[in-house]
Amino acid sequence: MDISQIRCLIDLMAQAPIAELEIEENGRKIRLAKGGEKRGVSPVATAPVPVEAKAPVASAAPSPVTTAPKAAEAIITAPSYGVFHLAPSPDAPPYVTVGQKVEAGQQVGLLEAMKVFNPVRATAAGVVEEILVGAGTEVDMGTPLFRLV
Repeated sequence: MDISQIRCLIDLMAQAPIAELEIEENGRKIRLAKGGEKRGVSPVATAPVPVEAKAPVASAAPSPVTTAPKAAEAIITAPSYGVFHLAPSPDAPPYVTVGQKVEAGQQVGLLEAMKVFNPVRATAAGVVEEILVGAGTEVDMGTPLFRLV
C-alpha cells in the first residue's frame, strides 16, 4: 500500500461514520483511528441553579447581536485533517494576508498530514477579511480557516 492509497483511506475515513479502521495487506498492517474523543470520561449531569428573576433594565445602547454570515461572505474550510500552514516554509511570505484579493481556486495555505503537503485553495473569490486559524494549528476536515467578503 503506497502513501496515496493511505491518504485516500484517511479522506474516506474522515467522511465515514467509523472511528477505527485496520487493514492487513502483504504482511503489513495499518491501523487508522479518529482522534479527538476522550475515552473513559462520562458526562456528569448537574442540576440547574435557581436564578432570581429581575425586572428588565432599560439600556441606553442596544446590546450587540451576533448575526449569521452575510450573503456575500464565504468561509474557506480545511479539505481534510492536518497541520495548517500559511506559507510554503517558515521563512517564506504567507500565501495570502488580510485585505488581499483572492480568486476561486487560488492557493491560500497548506495542510500537512503524515509529511505530505496538500494545497488549501479558495472556494470562492473575494477579499480575505480574517484568518481564523494560526500557522501550525492542527485542524480537522471542515474547520473554518479564512473568511472572505
